[in-house]
Formats: sequence, C-alpha cells, structure tokens
Amino acid sequence: MAWAPDNVRKWSTLTLLALMGTTLTAAINPGFSAIISQKGLDFACQEGVTELQKELETIKVPNFSGIFKTKHLGKGSYEFYSMTVEGFHIPNPRIRLLLTDKVQLSIKDASIKIRGRWKSKKNFLKARGKFDLSLQGVFISADLQLGRSPPGRLRVECSACSSHIDRVHIQISGSMLGWLIRLFHKKIETSLRNSINEKEGPLWSMEQGDGKVVARVDEMAAIDYSLLTLRTTVEFLEGQLKGEFFWRSHHDPLPTTPPAMSFSPNKSYMVQLGISDYFFNTAGLAYQESGTLQMTLRDWMLPKDSKFRLNTEFLGTFLPKVALKFPSTEVQLLISVSSPPRLSIQPSGLLLNPALETQAFAVLPNSSLIPLFLVHMNTTASLEVDTEADRLVGAMKLEKLTLELKQSDFGSFKVELLQAVVNYLMPTIVLPKINERLRKGFPLPLPAGVRLNNPVFQTYQNFLVLGADVHRT
Repeated sequence: MAWAPDNVRKWSTLTLLALMGTTLTAAINPGFSAIISQKGLDFACQEGVTELQKELETIKVPNFSGIFKTKHLGKGSYEFYSMTVEGFHIPNPRIRLLLTDKVQLSIKDASIKIRGRWKSKKNFLKARGKFDLSLQGVFISADLQLGRSPPGRLRVECSACSSHIDRVHIQISGSMLGWLIRLFHKKIETSLRNSINEKEGPLWSMEQGDGKVVARVDEMAAIDYSLLTLRTTVEFLEGQLKGEFFWRSHHDPLPTTPPAMSFSPNKSYMVQLGISDYFFNTAGLAYQESGTLQMTLRDWMLPKDSKFRLNTEFLGTFLPKVALKFPSTEVQLLISVSSPPRLSIQPSGLLLNPALETQAFAVLPNSSLIPLFLVHMNTTASLEVDTEADRLVGAMKLEKLTLELKQSDFGSFKVELLQAVVNYLMPTIVLPKINERLRKGFPLPLPAGVRLNNPVFQTYQNFLVLGADVHRT
C-alpha cells in the first residue's frame, strides 16, 4: 500500500511555501528573499495534511491471498480483495526545522479505516463476506534534506524514514469462524507493514517540477525566481531568489547587480519577503528593451472641454513656423524613456526618476509623420506598493516635472510655454495609463491558490520587506 513516503512528498512541496518552487544557480546577492517561520510551517503542515488525506482516499490497497492449514480442516485457500480506504484521520501532524538544511515531517496517532471483501475455500466448502478494518496508532516520520538537482529544480531527499502501526481492529461478516478472524488479523497487518516498508528504503527523492521558476508577467516580460541559496535555522527556513525580470524574447545577462539585503526575521509573520530595488529596476530594463515604455498621445484622447488641442494652431502660439507650414494639421506626441527607469528604495520610501522624452510630430493627411521638436522631461516620482491576492501591485505619483528643449526643426522656443500642456497631459492621460498597468501587478512566487493576508511593508536602504500571513482560497 503506497501511502507512506510517496504521499509525504505532498508535504515537502508545501514545506517550501516561502521558497515557492524554484531553480538553483550560482550564489550571488538576491533580488528577492523569502523567509518562512515556524508559524508558516504550521500552515504548510495543515495544507499538507489536506493534500495527503485526499491522496490517501484514492489509493488502492493490494489484494493478497494464501494457503491456510488447520488441525481439523486441513489445507485451504483464502483471499482478501476489493479493499479501499474509507477514512484517514491525522490528529497530530508536525513539520520541524532542523539544522543543515533539513526539515522533519511526522504524523502521530493517525488512524485509517479500510473496507473490503474476503473469501475462503476448502475442497467443496466455501465461505465469503465483507470486513471493516481499523488501523490505529499509525506513525510516520521523515527527515528531508533540501537540495538541488541539475538543471536546478528543487530536490528533496529523505535521509531517514520510519513508520509503524500500533493496533489493528477487525469486524468481519459472513463467517463465525474464529480462526479466520485471527488469520485475517495477522495477514492484513503483515501485508500492510510490508507494503509500507517497501516504499521506505534508505533514500527516496523527488524533484519539484510544479513550482513557478519563471513567472509570466505579460506578453513582453517574465520574472526569473530561481533559487540562489537555501538555509535552515531552528526557527526559520530562508531562500534567496534571483528575482529578475527579463524580456521574454531573450534572456541576456544584465549590466547591473543586486545590492546586499540583510534584515532580522520576525517570527510573528508566516512569511517575509525581501524585495531589492534590483527586482524593480530589472523590470525597467526588460520593458525598455522590449520597446514598450512609450505612449502616443493624439488629439482625440483629450477631453472635449480641454483648453488646448493637439494641432498646429495651438503650437503656432509659440512655434508660428509650424502653423504656417502645416495649417490645420493634427499634432502627435510620443512620450518614451531615454534610458531604463531606476527605482531607489530608501527608508523614507520608494523614489523613481524616469528619464522621459516627448517627441512632437505633425500628422500629414497621408498619415506620414514630420518631426517638430524633442523635449526632455526631468521627472521625480514616488511609488507606493501593496499586494492583491498573489500579486505585487503599485501606484505612481508625480512629484516634480520640468522641461528642457533638446532639439527643434522649426526654431527654438521657451519650454515654459509648453509646461502647462505637459502638466495637464501627465496627470490626466499618461499617469492613469501607467497606474492602470501597475494595478495589474506582478506575480509573486506563491503556490497556486495561496494568497497573502494582512501585508505589512517596511523600507530599508536599497530594499523593502513584506511581512504577511498566508491563506488558501
């Protein structure tokens, strides 16, 4: 009966709740760090029990048969078959952290109910019936070594595994033969124990292949949540993850390295996630590389009651040559980043200084574009982060915006004349589009169906820490 170590594998996956399924690579500073406390392990333990019980209720107990010999009846045959698990009760499950990157999983005082059929034959004498079997005092213990296997999927190896059954109680119908009950008791217990022992062995292993090593963000970007290092203490299980965005078309080495992250674990949270500014800044690199950090503004996007229009008549107020050469012509603005946006995490908050440019074009009747001028936008912004379900979400707020004329094909002009236009466009059209995307968020490396609860953020120099409990939806 394959219900001991094989199904404890379910537990080993949930034990790594904070690590959330990863690959392993060379040890460098992480972009993302995950710590799970004993409180979190207790949650994982209960989740594991739920999964284990579901699995146990679907197993098939192997049939067994044999020859019996009694003093009065001589030799005959027997068979026990059609055995199914009717219930499994686990009152005292436990996951305990050990040093040297180990966890210990144990089930204590569990009970199993099995129902099946039996039959016996001696020459022309036949007997058959049903039985109910109760196994009590079931104990299972496994020490799991956490490690890796090429090409880097998380590997769990069982260095020690033991199990036993204290008591077996039987109710049998269809016969009043006491010898059959005693035979059943002995044979069923021996068979069950032998089946468990066959599965134990000195070492079994599993490779976690269902974790989110790479989390898809959208059509352009994904996040590499590969595990860099793993360690256990008597109170915490800690994994350092790569935490790196990349353009899905290709994944080249990045020209930046993560800063060091160090913070004191807090056992009042189930999970703590350390998120480096490297994590956010690789997002900027990936999206700039993909060419998606730009936005085109057209006149139809402006409210009807706007005090100005995106056309050459309006530009003629400070660039008369444009109005003369392109009368009654629509103007198009292309806002883009000139370099990857960089986020700075400080104890006071999250600051963003995107290097923005605005290129103005005249849109001719045949839809061709004539460049007019290029303006650099010096921008200071702040970012607020939060969680929603299993995602990290954000909202950006503009703090300061000034303009600098970089190039004009129709003569220079005072950018102050354009400032009012930009001051209107950014909070009215551009910023809402940015925040719409930020509200969609980015996936955190959580198992399917697991959500963060009561998140608390704290910012440090170059990284922030998210402390939270978890629950299953």
